[in-house]
Amino acid sequence: MYRKISQEDAKKLIDAKSCFVLDVRTEDEFVQGHIENSVCIPVDDLDSRLDELPGKDARILVCCRSGRSSRLAAEYLDSQGYENVFDLGGLVYWKYGYVEWD
Repeated sequence: MYRKISQEDAKKLIDAKSCFVLDVRTEDEFVQGHIENSVCIPVDDLDSRLDELPGKDARILVCCRSGRSSRLAAEYLDSQGYENVFDLGGLVYWKYGYVEWD
């Protein structure tokens, strides 16, 4: 089952480089600002691009703009057997300096 994760705990995972950061916004939103080293796979494309994700036991931190798409993506990944999925929610609320906005 996927879990909601606090910003503080997400920051720890990112700092430790111990997760795959999946940004499920559109490419246009992604280029406007994103967490460094995150990978953009829009939520609508996720089912056809699962081969771009790490193994099903890897930690995957999912984010989007406001929180809706990250929840949908986390639920979908959970249904596909991914075991360590964390829903960060929306980057509009992200208070750490990882997002470089243009």
